[in-house]
Amino acid sequence: MKRLVVPLSDAVTGKLPVAGGGGTYRILLDEAIAGTKHLALLHNEMAPGYRGSEHAHEVEQCFYVVGGRGIFTIGGVRHEVGPETAVHIPAGVMHRVESVGTEPLSYITVYAPPGPEQDLRTRGYQAFGPPGPETPRPAR
Repeated sequence: MKRLVVPLSDAVTGKLPVAGGGGTYRILLDEAIAGTKHLALLHNEMAPGYRGSEHAHEVEQCFYVVGGRGIFTIGGVRHEVGPETAVHIPAGVMHRVESVGTEPLSYITVYAPPGPEQDLRTRGYQAFGPPGPETPRPAR
């Protein structure tokens, strides 16, 4: 039976595709876990000073920042974000997430419809292509 309630400790967990390995993904809701057909929900965390490579998905993605500070570059435009901020990435738009400040960037992300989370499940750190040439920068 698919699960209707999933504690964070039961999430499918792995390394985000961030150069230097400075991030963790946790898949909480997807078809395999909860039978969701129209979305996937993850809780991710990125250490200060790390950033992902620029990439795009064929599906919409949204974020809700729980803690820390970050920069979301969406279609070439930088947006500084902090707790209690929602972010929308339209399908096909290039984007990058970066953690800035002194504490980890913690966020909930939703893919609708689901799909990219399966790349994380199967390819982990190599999901969405190689993490890119970015190197981690020291936290400021």
